[in-house]
Amino acid sequence: MEKLFEEFSSKTLLQWNEQIISELKGKNYTDLNWESPEKIQISPVYTDESVSKFKGDTTHQHSDWEVEQSLNKPTNKTVLTSLNSGASALLLCNVKSSELPVVLKDVLIQHIQTSFKSSDIENTFDSFLALVEKRGLDKSKIKGSLHNDPLMQYLKQGRVDQKLWHTFNTIQNKAKEFTSFKTLSIQGHEYHNAGANSSQELAFTLAQLSEYFAQNKELKSSAIQISLGVSTNYFFEIAKFRAMRILWKQIVQAYKKENCELELRAETGLRTNTLFDSHVNMLRTTSQCMSAALGGASTLNVTSFNAAYKKDDEFAQRMARNTSLILKEEAYFNKVSDPSSGSYYIEQLTNKMSENAWLLFQEIEAQGGWLASIKSNFIQDRIATNAMQQEQNLNNGNLSLVGTNLHPNSEEKMGSKVNTTPKEKFGEEKDFNTLNTKRLSEQMDEERLKKERNA
Repeated sequence: MEKLFEEFSSKTLLQWNEQIISELKGKNYTDLNWESPEKIQISPVYTDESVSKFKGDTTHQHSDWEVEQSLNKPTNKTVLTSLNSGASALLLCNVKSSELPVVLKDVLIQHIQTSFKSSDIENTFDSFLALVEKRGLDKSKIKGSLHNDPLMQYLKQGRVDQKLWHTFNTIQNKAKEFTSFKTLSIQGHEYHNAGANSSQELAFTLAQLSEYFAQNKELKSSAIQISLGVSTNYFFEIAKFRAMRILWKQIVQAYKKENCELELRAETGLRTNTLFDSHVNMLRTTSQCMSAALGGASTLNVTSFNAAYKKDDEFAQRMARNTSLILKEEAYFNKVSDPSSGSYYIEQLTNKMSENAWLLFQEIEAQGGWLASIKSNFIQDRIATNAMQQEQNLNNGNLSLVGTNLHPNSEEKMGSKVNTTPKEKFGEEKDFNTLNTKRLSEQMDEERLKKERNA
């Protein structure tokens, strides 16, 4: 292979650009440059000169990921079906603490990741602890996470509730022997689903991490999971996950915490999930899954293709699992560690995204930190501005969603299929603006449903 490369003379970045200009035959070279929503300037060509300072740096050493299945109000049957069909991690949502022993009957929790999301998270965790104790399992080997994120809860409900800190600190104390279990899962994907761009998602997640370390001096870095959303911007999403690991190390070092490998979870974005022509969502989540896997996600949760109109669906859950499994077993995405390392374009994106996120993070810190920034609506306003720009781009055709504003099927009827639960609502009293999940095509979908009803 070395002899093969010796047969070709190396070219400088200037020479490549001169070649491009000659191929354009008089067309404007600057038309090939463009700027991303993250304010990153994109050039038509990159070489080793573009990344001379960080060429070939790896951001993670693992190559595999856990296939996580979300189950709402799970039963023992749905849990076992998921595990027997390829899932290696479970996210159990809204399971009653009293029913947990039945739901996890015959489930070898010592060999999988078991995570929980609940409005009664402390009692759910107590029930899980009791189950581990009853089975006589090694507590240090139990893996999983609690989607217990008080700061995000503040942002979703629009006010600060100090009771959430009490629950959070109580759980930290109870989990001291569970050294492999993540008692804090920072829900960074919520920023993505509300309309934040990649650099904003990184910066706000980073600011949240910093706030947790500042609020809880005893919090260990090994107890933390970070969850990011994934969009359809393929290369940018790979860079985003790589950048998160770089930024994680910066914060951990700054707070003098133990330098441990980041548990990085990926959840395919609801932002680009569409109501009409919903099977196209499987193509979107496949692309998103690929980005997260190549970027170094430790756990990958693929959203059901019909999540926009159906809460629970066994077929959709199966397709979501299979997306990950095919990338593993047939495409061998789990065989190479940090395959993007050495890609001039992705390394440049990783560096620029890290720099942009760090600058925005510093801006938040200068205002007093994450809590101060949400109380002044700084974070919410930044996301709202970007979300509005995304929607404008969709409306004017600069951003395309197949089946929505590109090649829509005007004959498709969805009114009878919509079967989703209302969005979570908190009390009317709010101290600052809330963060709300909104699909990019939501307005267009509602307009089409209204016309359908009128017809």
